[in-house]
Amino acid sequence: MTTAQYAFSLLLAAALMPAGASGSELQKVVVKGKQDPSTVVVKGVRDPSAWFRIESQHMIVYSDDDPDDVIELVNNLERLDYLLRLYLKPFMDEQEAMPKPTLYFLKGRVSWPPEIGEEMPFAIGMANSCVSATQVFIYSAGKSWKLQNSSLLHAEDDYTLMHSLWLYSENFLRRHTRIRGPAWFMTGFVAYFGGVRFTDTQMAIGRDAGTSYNWLQAIDEGRAGGRLSFDDVLDFKPTSKPVAYQSAEYYERWEFMGRAFNLMHYMLSSEENRGRMAKYLDAVNNGADSGAAFAEIFGLAGRDLDAAMWRYRRMSLQILQVDVPTLPRADIDFTRLSRIEGEFVLDNAVLKTCPAPTQGGKLLARLTVAAATAPAVDFAQTALSRAQVEWGDPRAAIGYLSRAVDNDPYNPELHYLLGGAYAKLAENAGAKKPDLLALAQASLMQASVLAPEAPETSYALFRVALMGTAPAEKDMGKAITAWRHGYDVPAYARMAALAYAWLGDAADSYQAFNTLVRDNGNPESAAWAASWLARLERGVPRDELLTAMRRENSAPPGFRAWMDGGR
Repeated sequence: MTTAQYAFSLLLAAALMPAGASGSELQKVVVKGKQDPSTVVVKGVRDPSAWFRIESQHMIVYSDDDPDDVIELVNNLERLDYLLRLYLKPFMDEQEAMPKPTLYFLKGRVSWPPEIGEEMPFAIGMANSCVSATQVFIYSAGKSWKLQNSSLLHAEDDYTLMHSLWLYSENFLRRHTRIRGPAWFMTGFVAYFGGVRFTDTQMAIGRDAGTSYNWLQAIDEGRAGGRLSFDDVLDFKPTSKPVAYQSAEYYERWEFMGRAFNLMHYMLSSEENRGRMAKYLDAVNNGADSGAAFAEIFGLAGRDLDAAMWRYRRMSLQILQVDVPTLPRADIDFTRLSRIEGEFVLDNAVLKTCPAPTQGGKLLARLTVAAATAPAVDFAQTALSRAQVEWGDPRAAIGYLSRAVDNDPYNPELHYLLGGAYAKLAENAGAKKPDLLALAQASLMQASVLAPEAPETSYALFRVALMGTAPAEKDMGKAITAWRHGYDVPAYARMAALAYAWLGDAADSYQAFNTLVRDNGNPESAAWAASWLARLERGVPRDELLTAMRRENSAPPGFRAWMDGGR
C-alpha cells in the first residue's frame, strides 16, 4: 500500500464543498482549552458526576471519559457522517430528517448491568437497533489524540478512534440504506471507512481499519499461506460465532477481511468503478449470485480476478491525503449530568436495548428501588416510567408522566411514554379499550408532532391502530414511515413488508422482505421473510395479513452487532 498527497482531488472531489453556513454563531466555550475545531455550548449543574451529554448535528453522546477526547471523537464522527452521505447518496432515500443515534463512549470496560444479556468476551464495542432506539456503545481503548496534517499518513494506534469510526460506518450503512450484502461488501465497507482519518483541514482515505490487510501482504510475500481466492470471497458467508485464536478459521477470517478491503478499495477507486458498483449491488439486491454478477459487471472472475486484484494492490492501492479546508465542525451542546443522573445513565441505555422480558422484569425491580431515592430527578423517574410501561403496571407510570408532560410539554419522549402506558392498559381493558386507545393515540400524535422523524413513535401509532377493529390505509402508512426512518430495525422492516402487501403494493413489499432475506447478520428475520415471500407467491388474503401483523405486534428482537477486539 502506498501513500500520496493530493490537493482537493479525492474520488468525489467535486462534491467536497462547505457543509453550509449556520446562523448566528454560538458562544465558544473551552472545556479544558484544547478543542478549537468545535462550537461548544456548556451547561453546568451542581453536584456534577463524571457523566455528561453531548448533542451535535447528527448524534447524541453520553460519556464518563475525558470531555476533550470525546469532543474530538465527535468532531471526527461528524466529518465521517458528512463523507458517508457523499458516497452513499445514490442509495439513500430522500428523508426530510432522520433520528439521531445515541452513542456511549465508556471509560474503559465497565461492568454492564446484567440485563443487557450475554456479552462477547473480547468485545470493545456494540451496536444495538430495536424499536426503542438505535444505540452504539464503545469502550475507550486509550487517549484519543488530535491529528496533525504532517502526520496524517503515518500509521497510528488510536484504537478508540478506529473502533468508533468502524461502528459508526456499519450502523450508518444499515440505518440509512437497504444494502445488506453481499457479506464481503459489508465487511469491506466498514474496513475502508473505518480507516479514514481527519484533521481540521485534511483527510486521509484508503487505509484499512485494523490489520487484516497486513495479513494479505504477508500472503503476497510468502510469509503466510493463502486459503481463499477472490471468487471465494465474493460468495463468502462468515459465521457470527467466535473462532478459536490461531485456528484455520481464524486465519481464514483475517484473509477474508483483507481481501474484502482490497475489493472495496478497487470498487471505489474511480468514477467508472463506482458506477459499476451501483449496478452490481442492484443486481445482487434483486437475487443475482454475487460472484456471477461481479463477473458480468466488472468483467473479472477466477484467475483473472485474482491477478487483477494482485496488480491493483501492488501498483494502485494508495492512501490519499486530501486538502479539504472546509470540513464540517461539530456544533456541540454540552451538558454535565448531576451525580444522581449519572447513576441512571447505563440503566437508561439498557432499557432501550429491548431486553428480554425476564431481564426487563429484573431491571424494573432494581430501578424501582433506585428511583425511590431520587423522587425529584426527572432522568431517574423517566427511566423508571419506561420500565413500568414495558414490564410492570403502566398505571404506576401514568401519574408521573401526566405531571411531566404538563411541566415539559415540548418533550416528545414524555408524550411517547404516556401514549405507550395508555396502549398497554388498553390490552386488557374490556369496554374501556376504545377510550384508552384514543388517549394513547392522542399522546403519540403529540409526540409525532414534536419529533416527526422518530420511527418508534410512528411504529407505536401503527401498533395502536392494530389494536382497534379496522386499521385504515393511513395506519399502514405509519409502519412504512417507521421503516423509512429506521432501516436498521428488523421489526420495522417486518411490519412494513406486511403493510405494503396489505396495501397491494407488490414491488415495495418485495423490497422490504428482500432486505431481510439478504441480511446475513440476522438469520431469524431472514428465514421469516423467505417463508413469507414463498407464501405471497401463492397468494395471501388480506385478513390473513392483518392477523399476521397483529401476531407480530409483540416486537421481535432487534439487531445487535458486537465488535471483536481481535480486529
